[in-house]
Amino acid sequence: MTDTRAKQRGWLFGAAASLLLALAFSLVFYAFNTPLGPSIGSDNAMYLTMGTALANGYAPYTEIFDHKGPVLFLIQWLPQALSGGYSTLAVFVQEVLVLAGCLLLLRAIAGELRVSALGVQLVYLALTCSLVGGGNLTEEYTNLPTLIGLYAALRAFGGEGVRERLFGPAALMGACFAAAFLTRANNALPLSAVTAVLALGLLVSRRFASLLQCAAGFLAGLLAVTLPVVLWLAMRGALSEAFYGAITHNLLYAETGGGSRMQMLLHAGYGRMAMVMAALACLGALVLYQKRRTLWLSLAMVAGAAAGGLAAFISHKFYDHYLMVGAPLAAMGAAALLMALSGRQKKAVLGVTALVCCAWLLVKGQETNAWRLSEREGLDAFTENAQALMANVPEQERDRFMAYRVEPKWYVAAKALPCMRFYFLQEILAQANPAVMDEIVYTFESDPPLWLVIYYNRAFDPPYDPRVEAIFETRYAFVDAAGDYQLLRLIEP
Repeated sequence: MTDTRAKQRGWLFGAAASLLLALAFSLVFYAFNTPLGPSIGSDNAMYLTMGTALANGYAPYTEIFDHKGPVLFLIQWLPQALSGGYSTLAVFVQEVLVLAGCLLLLRAIAGELRVSALGVQLVYLALTCSLVGGGNLTEEYTNLPTLIGLYAALRAFGGEGVRERLFGPAALMGACFAAAFLTRANNALPLSAVTAVLALGLLVSRRFASLLQCAAGFLAGLLAVTLPVVLWLAMRGALSEAFYGAITHNLLYAETGGGSRMQMLLHAGYGRMAMVMAALACLGALVLYQKRRTLWLSLAMVAGAAAGGLAAFISHKFYDHYLMVGAPLAAMGAAALLMALSGRQKKAVLGVTALVCCAWLLVKGQETNAWRLSEREGLDAFTENAQALMANVPEQERDRFMAYRVEPKWYVAAKALPCMRFYFLQEILAQANPAVMDEIVYTFESDPPLWLVIYYNRAFDPPYDPRVEAIFETRYAFVDAAGDYQLLRLIEP
């Protein structure tokens, strides 16, 4: 009884400590939605608009589009459905809870390996602090199911012998793989590599009954997450468009841009960060094998590290937040490395590690806060201008409103929703698939927005599609201007 109460108190203390650590980190580094004064950002603004549109009855993909998975739509819908729309605070609360879950799982992983939980948590935060890009991005959300899957794998395959009952851990890994894949397919690569190597280990070891258990469990977990999402999409008539957006367009988008993968890997900080994360995971895997003789789990960690690197280099765009998918395995590798130490040596290394991580977090925190404040400069004027233009649009006509090729935060500032599904960076989306622009032109010709906001005298790269530019010039009349924007109204026949 005493041991049970002690464990309960320990769990509650760990949960509270993880929540407080997550809150402190989030206030500074989740700059797009922080209560200290959100800077909104670009992708975050798209997601705020997406979530608000879904909360107002829009269908995913067919009425509001993004080239991410359907689970991301649900993640963005939830805080806006609970708050009434365009709430950065609701998103912030969600982010804090997700990060606290990640830190609690890292605490559990550290407990399995009998090393300092705080040290491992600080390593994870230090690795990710410069990669979160303001927050509310797919990678921070998918790191939670990745860590759940890694913990399940560690519990099942991390001891001296493989557990006999593998259905449960495999089901958990299947559910986590589905959650990550359906948020953004690229982000599921580390967990899929880990799963594949562990399954190979059972096959090579001729543990066919265990392999069958794992296959059945993984499939059950996969279906438990996937089927409700598929049914939701089917009910909204968005199943085929979801496949196009989450898979086809996502792959096409990854090939746009022109950056050299080899150049980024060998001669840029992006590649160095990817190699640091992979090295931590691989060195930790080596220690784990030496200490526990867990060959296949160690190989799975190496494969997962390689897959995390692959996920970061699939796209030619090389946004820093792509690297975040490697952080869970890197943190687990760091935990395993601490296993190699003992006594005073372990305490000294832990102390140095904590100091270095805290110093790094402090430096990056100051940089992030300065960046947030600079991004906020002019935001009040931007919002005032957006709302001034939107005041010209009658309430009963706002369902036929569109902001074309403006910063996505314009919708957030004006508290407006688009009447076309391709609501942001239209020509850029069309670089991945010209059919996107054909659809936009067709919509402008057949069912045009009644009200339109565009930039005032600004050149674009890529430029306006000439067909769209001609429509703006011939079918719309100037109504008002504010800041860098002008409001146009359709000239109706």
